[in-house]
Amino acid sequence: MATIAIAVVSLAFAVPRALDELDATADANSSLDWADREVAWGNGWTLSQEALYTARSLIPRDGAYQVSVGPADRFESPLTGPFVQDYLHSFLMPRRPVDRAAWIVCYACDAPPGAQVVWDGGDIPVRILRRPEAQP
Repeated sequence: MATIAIAVVSLAFAVPRALDELDATADANSSLDWADREVAWGNGWTLSQEALYTARSLIPRDGAYQVSVGPADRFESPLTGPFVQDYLHSFLMPRRPVDRAAWIVCYACDAPPGAQVVWDGGDIPVRILRRPEAQP
């Protein structure tokens, strides 16, 4: 009988505490805007939500793009260089990544000859370039 009493008392303290923690998590999640929710795990290292949405708006849905990433020492986060290409592949669907596309999403890269800057992130080292002679 004492064991049951201890279990009931423990639950009486543990359940409200657990509910408070869940409530705090729900509050944190509900405070996120649409972009934070959509970009989700990429928020910390994709450098710019604006760049992501700009790429999505400039590159036609049936178009192709190339991701060009500069050297790792150009980024604050060690995750940007290795993972941004895979992240963009998911974020920009149904657009398709190819090697020499007309559209280039440039993360701290050196622009290829002839590529024109369509959008520049300013202080953020992301640019969207267009190479006229490549496949659309």
